[in-house]
Amino acid sequence: MDGFRFGLECRGIKHICPACKQRRFVRSVDSETGLYIADEVGRCDREDSCGYHLTPKEYFRMRGQSPSIHSKQVRKRPSVSEPEPSYMPNAIMRASIAAYDQNNFYQWLCRVFGEAKAFELAGAYRLGTSKHWPGASVFWQIDEDGRIRAGKVMLYHAGTGRRVKEPFNHIQWAHKLLQVEPYHLRQCLFGLQLVMADPSKPVAVVESEKTAMVASGFIPDFIWTATSGKGNLTVDRLNPLRGRQIILFPDLGATDKWREKAGKLPGVWVSDALEQRATASDRAAGVDVADYLLREHTKDVQCRDFLMGIS
Repeated sequence: MDGFRFGLECRGIKHICPACKQRRFVRSVDSETGLYIADEVGRCDREDSCGYHLTPKEYFRMRGQSPSIHSKQVRKRPSVSEPEPSYMPNAIMRASIAAYDQNNFYQWLCRVFGEAKAFELAGAYRLGTSKHWPGASVFWQIDEDGRIRAGKVMLYHAGTGRRVKEPFNHIQWAHKLLQVEPYHLRQCLFGLQLVMADPSKPVAVVESEKTAMVASGFIPDFIWTATSGKGNLTVDRLNPLRGRQIILFPDLGATDKWREKAGKLPGVWVSDALEQRATASDRAAGVDVADYLLREHTKDVQCRDFLMGIS
């Protein structure tokens, strides 16, 4: 926990979130005692759809207590090992790679890149189609051994390429829709299979699956991968990239946090091109790498140089 007494547990164990009741809650731990603080202290990793986060400082302040009495009040963490990850059958993924005429995200890719390039991108990233919501896509996470860790089902607008978040956030895991239980979800980088297939290219890491595919279309001299979430950049997920040239492209506002995490791995460079170029309206809109590339390529600029901060 980097020298601080209190911090989030790093063993990958997830608990039931006090707010959204999903098993996505990471509890806070006292590093001096090895004990949990309280059931409700920690952070839900569903940052966009839940956002629950109660820090140790806030917890003690609300109770009018000093952290020094913490060890007398908490239970010891259970000595359990993290379960092995579960995998989806390849047949399920293969069956989903079809019906692109009914896939909103694919139809939007065709508008941006043309049908030939869109089909190439969809094939490389194993883009799937889901019937759960009409027009939905499946973004499969395939690990370094070719095993399918997860399928993330999301719905996009075919015309704008934006996520459908009203009247609710259209996002779900394939194993939940298929009622595969028990399922031990341990995510890997989206696009990791492309890294394993090409040992020569540098690897770029962004946040969203959409951004990885869009950036791959504009800047093919990188292999583009995604963490699939703001807080999902971890040493564990970057480990398969060891020995490669790695460039992180954080979204606006995440540069310092990603740079801190990158310091734990050698050979990782963090681009601050977005932070340097962002306007006030960009920050208010929460634009990301894909937004910049989609905007700048219409100005006949070299996208790679723009993103690397080369004027």
